[in-house]
Amino acid sequence: MFTRWDALLAGVVFAVALWVNLSAVPTTEFHRDEARWVHRARFFGELRNPTGEFWRESELMVGQPPLGSYLMGLGLTLQGRDLDTNGFYNFHFGREWNWRHGNMPDEADLAAARRTNSVIGALIATSVYLIASGLLNPVAGIAAVALLVPHPLSIYLSSLAGSDALVTLLVALAALVAMALAERPTWPRALLLGVLLGLGGSAKLSPLALAIPIAAVGVVLIIQGWRGSGPGARHDGALGWRLVVQPALAATTFIASYPYLWSDPLRRTLTLFEFRAIEMYNQGILWSELNVHGPIDALRRIGNWLGFFDSVTGQTIEAVARLFGVSWKPMGLDLVLAVIGALILLALAIQRGLGSRWAIAALVLGGQVALIVFGMRADFSRYLLPVLMVNAVCGGLVAGAAWDVAWARIARRESRPVAESSSLTRELTSP
Repeated sequence: MFTRWDALLAGVVFAVALWVNLSAVPTTEFHRDEARWVHRARFFGELRNPTGEFWRESELMVGQPPLGSYLMGLGLTLQGRDLDTNGFYNFHFGREWNWRHGNMPDEADLAAARRTNSVIGALIATSVYLIASGLLNPVAGIAAVALLVPHPLSIYLSSLAGSDALVTLLVALAALVAMALAERPTWPRALLLGVLLGLGGSAKLSPLALAIPIAAVGVVLIIQGWRGSGPGARHDGALGWRLVVQPALAATTFIASYPYLWSDPLRRTLTLFEFRAIEMYNQGILWSELNVHGPIDALRRIGNWLGFFDSVTGQTIEAVARLFGVSWKPMGLDLVLAVIGALILLALAIQRGLGSRWAIAALVLGGQVALIVFGMRADFSRYLLPVLMVNAVCGGLVAGAAWDVAWARIARRESRPVAESSSLTRELTSP
């Protein structure tokens, strides 16, 4: 599926994206959520005693799943910082009050946490290149990266301490592994996919739900394998069995990642989901203008954020207009390209079959977007980074498809003179 050139280009993408993200770290405006995330870095150190008092029931345990906290702690540790950070930031008071009470993070800790997320953002860009090039060609991968790396939302969330970039990376990696699993169904790849889905849930809960439609597709593939014959049927059957087990693998990984759940996995997992649902509802109540009224409203707001407010194509057009002394802020074409690219991916999935890498990638990527659209209750742009990632992949497919069409036409034009020359030679040499 990938070549040495893909590996080389992926390395270049990582380096460029990391440079872009790190360059934004010193100038990113502080967000109060960052104080909470730096405070939660201590989760990483407490893993040494997973049955200790720290993991008892508390608001800190149910406020967020743990993986983002582990990442903060790991990042601080690798950069020579300790895990004794700031206190718990109180949202009921302002920055000055929290500063006086020791709840503001040290500047060095905050910078280290942000740099950690910059690496995650660079890995997202690398994954986007590999997904798009694996679905079509390297041109698609390069175009996808061009739609992602300079995007303001990508830069912002890749230079901010938080977990939104982490869940986006895990979904992207799950899509990559799912593509590889569809190419060659093996149990190690199936296990890796389940682990990534479980870790995605440990970062932001929603990827856990992806395992359900994946398992449903597995059931369909098993039935197709029973009814058919030949290598295609055997492939579908083998892939189906490896998809059916994804909910169990994801749930096991999720529970194993969080010692708080160990004493009562089912009840405490439900508590996490209930707390998150209540929190999302309360956000909509507190900021009524940000309250999302169903999936149609969610789509409208996503279009506003990623189509008009922030857009790589719109910013490019605006920059070109400024060169000619014109002040113009047009609506970007990012979402238009994404919709066209999604249709291309759907066509490839239908053409190649449900057990193909195109269909499985569409299931993972499209499933995550659907979860965000149907689960969105508050209009915060930081929730949309996975949508931006999928938009970039789909937008890149448009460029990749255009390249394939252009290359095919050039090849036909070059082959025509050769064919005509061969025909003339036959005529001249014939008796």
